[in-house]
Order: sequence, then C-alpha cells, then structure tokens
Amino acid sequence: MKLVLLMYGGPSPDRVGTILERHGIHEYTSFAGGTGAGRTGKRDGSRAWPGATTTTFSIVPADHVAATVAALAQEAEALPPGERLHVAVLETQHFF
Repeated sequence: MKLVLLMYGGPSPDRVGTILERHGIHEYTSFAGGTGAGRTGKRDGSRAWPGATTTTFSIVPADHVAATVAALAQEAEALPPGERLHVAVLETQHFF
C-alpha cells in the first residue's frame, strides 16, 4: 500500500475528488483551507496572498500507484491557468 498525497490550489477544491473517482479511487479524505508557501508563492487566504490549498490523502494498492500518478499528472497538465495539482507518494503500512 502507498499513501498518495495531493495538494490542489485553485477555486474548485471538489475537483480533486472528481479526479480521483474518475480514476477508480473512491476512498480518500480531504482537508480544505490549507495555507503555506511553495515554488509558486504563498497561499494565505489574505488579500496579499489569496487562495488556499486543499490536501487530499488516499491509500492506494502499490500495483496501482504508477497508473494513478500518471493519470494525475495528465489531469494536472490539463487544469485551467492558476490552478495547481501536486502529487506525492509515500511508503505506508496498512494495519487493518
């Protein structure tokens, strides 16, 4: 099992769930309203640094990770200007 972590910045945070479900991932958890800074600048929800990040987690079988990440990369490239989707994959142990 692998932990797939997605960070979405843009005006449509529900887009992440739609993307995951389109690619066969129906189990995930999302947290909206995240703030922080990255290569493209700050997102603080303020007038100076508008925007926020939605973070989504999903546990994915190891043999599905490569196809899932490839599909997410295509989805990220197709996002409208100003929207961003970043993906990280982490090792995990699934206990029950």
